Amino acid sequence: MVAALAAGLNAWTGYLPSAQAVQTYASGRVPDTDGAVVQVSVPLRPGSGLRPSRTWVYTPPGYDPAGGVRYPVVYLLHGEPGSSADWFSAGDVARTADVLIGDHLIPPVLLVAPDLTAPGTDDTECLDSTRPGGPQVETHVEDVVAWVDAHYATQPDPAHRVVAGMSMGGYCAVDQGLRHQDLYGAIIGLEAFSGPGPGGEAALTSEAQVRAVSPDHYLPGLRMTRSTPVFLDTAEDGDPTSARETDRLVQQLRAKGLPVHHAVEPGQQHDWDFAAIGIAHGLVWTFGQLGLAPTGPPASPDGGAPQAASSGPAGATG
Repeated sequence: MVAALAAGLNAWTGYLPSAQAVQTYASGRVPDTDGAVVQVSVPLRPGSGLRPSRTWVYTPPGYDPAGGVRYPVVYLLHGEPGSSADWFSAGDVARTADVLIGDHLIPPVLLVAPDLTAPGTDDTECLDSTRPGGPQVETHVEDVVAWVDAHYATQPDPAHRVVAGMSMGGYCAVDQGLRHQDLYGAIIGLEAFSGPGPGGEAALTSEAQVRAVSPDHYLPGLRMTRSTPVFLDTAEDGDPTSARETDRLVQQLRAKGLPVHHAVEPGQQHDWDFAAIGIAHGLVWTFGQLGLAPTGPPASPDGGAPQAASSGPAGATG
């Protein structure tokens, strides 16, 4: 029954590639990880237009909230349709982090996946609606950042925060990362888009408001306060609109003088299998750009050279 449900959902969205993902949704538990994953409830502001939801938080092996170590944070934004569980179920991102940290390719990090949905729609584009009573998703994501800094041992500054996302979340990462340089120091956009699309347009009340949250419109005049590294990844057989818009974003970002890496994942489609590969590549490149990559490889148990990490996460589904 679970396998049949997974197959049906995968055919519909491309976001649930395995029965394991469906079991994660049903149980609220993620696959085994060397770190720890918990669900938290971040308080909502009065009048937010949102319903209580779960934010998923990964802490790396050895995390000690009372210790002296403070950690960078990666904020993971899901697609549409979707939920905050997607990165940890279909994306299996906790095990990806285990591999990358264990192989000394990225530093120990926290991963945080907030819920971007609103009553009646998953397609919020992470924006604050300007319609009366509309959901204030962008403000809630900012509140999640502040809440995480207050409750976890983070490095609470943009130089140690990365915003990443897939599909709708890819647009969100690019837009939020560019417009909130005071919050985020790096961007990872997987199968991203250069504008908010129908969901964002429905949340706003004028064409001027849409242009103000469309990177392809505002980038030429945007004042950059930091040299934000941007990793953009597309699937070879992915969404053609995303491919076109990503190409345009790469040109505009490079024209701003920003460090940009554009990858294309061969044989991949617009789904969570692609996202699992893309986030691994994106994290390694991004932490290198931020100057936060580990300074040397760990010794292997037998004293020889360490083994390289796989190109995708351990246990990725096909």
